[in-house]
Amino acid sequence: MLTLLAIVTRMATYGHPDLHVDEAFYFAAGVEVAQGAVPFVDVWDRKPPGHFMLFAALAMISNCFVTYQIAATLFAAATAIAIYTIARRLVPPWQASLGGVIYLLSICLFHGQGGQSPIFYNLFMASAAAALLAAPTAFDRRRGQAFVATAMLLAGIAITIKTTAVFEAIWFGIFAALLQVRSSGLGAVSLRRIIGWIVLGALPTLLFAAWYAASGYWDEYWTAMVLSNLRKPVEETGNLSRLAILVMMLLPLLAASSVAMVRIAGLEKGFFAGWLAAAVIGFLSVPAFYLHYTLPLLVPLCALTPVALGLPRLGATLLGTAAVTPALFYSFFDFADTRKAQAAMNVLLEAVERSEGDGPVLIYHGPPLLYTLSGTKFPTALSFPNHLHSAAERNVSHIDTLSEVRRLLALDPATIVDRKTAATNTQTAALVRSYARENCRVLASEPMMKGWDIEVVVHGDCKAPAPQ
Repeated sequence: MLTLLAIVTRMATYGHPDLHVDEAFYFAAGVEVAQGAVPFVDVWDRKPPGHFMLFAALAMISNCFVTYQIAATLFAAATAIAIYTIARRLVPPWQASLGGVIYLLSICLFHGQGGQSPIFYNLFMASAAAALLAAPTAFDRRRGQAFVATAMLLAGIAITIKTTAVFEAIWFGIFAALLQVRSSGLGAVSLRRIIGWIVLGALPTLLFAAWYAASGYWDEYWTAMVLSNLRKPVEETGNLSRLAILVMMLLPLLAASSVAMVRIAGLEKGFFAGWLAAAVIGFLSVPAFYLHYTLPLLVPLCALTPVALGLPRLGATLLGTAAVTPALFYSFFDFADTRKAQAAMNVLLEAVERSEGDGPVLIYHGPPLLYTLSGTKFPTALSFPNHLHSAAERNVSHIDTLSEVRRLLALDPATIVDRKTAATNTQTAALVRSYARENCRVLASEPMMKGWDIEVVVHGDCKAPAPQ
């Protein structure tokens, strides 16, 4: 049932080429990595290497972008089933299933209708939580230890997809350690087991780090994983208003979870209290507060909410409100928008393909999926457009942004894709738009980005500028 619901709630988006610039880039980058590009070296973003590997694996199945949308559906359905498994420890089956239902409805409300990274790593965290909650009844036997080890490894994999999962992973480790100490005391056996779980949780990240160090790419890895996050300035515009909106949208789930926390007791109460706190810390650690940043919070919230049905009238009201709210603000069957986006992308793609010239295609501010659709290789490691046009991303990587744009323009690009909107990196915008204005002609202009309809312009047939 949950798998069918996942398909029904997302099927209108299948084939949509511009659901979100992030996930379109992830898949385009996955195609590059599948063809031999090295993350952080040949294609750059601050997402961990596991994220690149995930999308590269999907690209190996097919370089058609619908692949990641179908995979995201399967991951969402599996996460809903994991949420059901968690909730089943607290409530009867039919009530537990409501947790999965509300999750599948709510992720679409918070921009999870496509392939944002939490749609994938939520499965690992939810499965880890389910394994941990199954461990106490068999903790002194090999089966219970296997549950804990599996949970730690799953949490470690999640960290390699999105770094902010580390806060939840740390809590899972603390909870496992508390179970061990309660069971056997703080002796040598407990210390060995706890250290082993720490190693398991860190192992996926350590393996990636070791590979980069051995391959001579440590500086690129360290910059992407650590320094870039320290260099990027905190957004100062609109973040508090976005946070207020997010809290309002979450109110039904927050209220139902609060009721649930009052009604549960014992280990489960402690586990969920810590999990929610860790998830909130992860949410606050990147204080931009965009809708999809809320997606990790939905897992513990949706696993808890069915418990509120212990107070039938109040619980039914809260869960009903939580289930109906997504339908009030998100259109689950907007096939027309997908057709519109496909038509616009086809016009842009046709313009890119008929543009004449020997230079590369440069997508300065536009849909990065055009690289994949046109069969064009990334001309720069900074092919996620935000890294070129956003002031917040200036020089956060190991590559100087302005120097890289100058290098790209020196290649005499035959096609430049841009949007009719202001670019906050005024230095690069001045260079790119001057080049397009003086050397190219407009081949196509189409509105993209749902809800914004910002024109994407293909400047093509660019002639190399005369030597100075």
